[in-house]
Amino acid sequence: MILEQIIRQKILEEGPISFSEFMAFALYDKDNGFYSHGGAGRRKDFITSPEVGPLFGKLVAKSIDRCWEEFDRPSNFTFLECGAGPGTLARSILRSEMKCASYLDYITVEPSERQRQKHPSSVRALSEMPDEIGIGMIFANELLDNLPFDIFQSQKNGTWLEVKVGLEGSTFCEELFPSTEKKRPQFTIDKDNVRVPLQLAAQEWVERSLKILKNGRIIIVDYTVPGFENHEKKNWLRTYQQHEIINDPFTKVGLSDITSDVDLSQLTKVKEPTSIQNQAEWLQKLGLEDQLKESKKIWKQSAHNPGISAIEARSAIGESEALIDPDGLGAFKVVEWLVESNSQVA
Repeated sequence: MILEQIIRQKILEEGPISFSEFMAFALYDKDNGFYSHGGAGRRKDFITSPEVGPLFGKLVAKSIDRCWEEFDRPSNFTFLECGAGPGTLARSILRSEMKCASYLDYITVEPSERQRQKHPSSVRALSEMPDEIGIGMIFANELLDNLPFDIFQSQKNGTWLEVKVGLEGSTFCEELFPSTEKKRPQFTIDKDNVRVPLQLAAQEWVERSLKILKNGRIIIVDYTVPGFENHEKKNWLRTYQQHEIINDPFTKVGLSDITSDVDLSQLTKVKEPTSIQNQAEWLQKLGLEDQLKESKKIWKQSAHNPGISAIEARSAIGESEALIDPDGLGAFKVVEWLVESNSQVA
């Protein structure tokens, strides 16, 4: 494959590369990376909340309205969706009845040009985040788990080894190197061979969002762990292809998704979140139960002779169940930062 040849050549010329650099090639190479050639949402091989159906977008639209009202209904309110994929969430939100619709500047951020071309014409589709947002909301659904991260392996003497990517013949392989003072986990594990991710790109995303936004809210939705220091979670590094976990990032590079649980302790080092809650709880506060009751009522009245509205109602019932499933999407964490007058970065 062309992408594998590009990575091999770089290693041959410069020596072993960090896992984050390998991951950046595998997922985000502009011509051959996993997300450059499209798929369903940011997850070609994995169903995200927006792909379940339009209900998630309708409820996110309610959160936008609430934030707009919280900041006194400004005449210019920005909603910045990061990691927008082909625009699935944007289409659902824009089809919703929003109080702030006339004042909304909807911006999508997606590095893949092919994906941006699919975005609704009414949004501003950008390849990277803007420099400043006066009042608004920054939203990222299952983005941070895909941002490139490095891998470190513990030693019981308290030091760390960095896991880099090298070559054994023409095959990608792991190589261990002593960590540096500037780049290593900021804790120790008194056991050998425990691996943890260092999610610097995720931290930088939060820090940049806090600097960009002057007033409003930053919301991320993702699968997380409290931290890896006292949480020896196995299988936190996952590789997906064709709806299956293959757990080998060196197989079919550019055709597989690479992801990790998001370490909340690394994000809170940037700034303590205003709130952390399960997706199920967050959606219920936005009125999911009312939506579900209304859908069940419509379906009950029309199930014997279902029209379009009844079919949509039946679909919404299934969507609701999937979005709050405690063993699935419902267990995802919704992490929020309230931003006022840009006084947030320590």
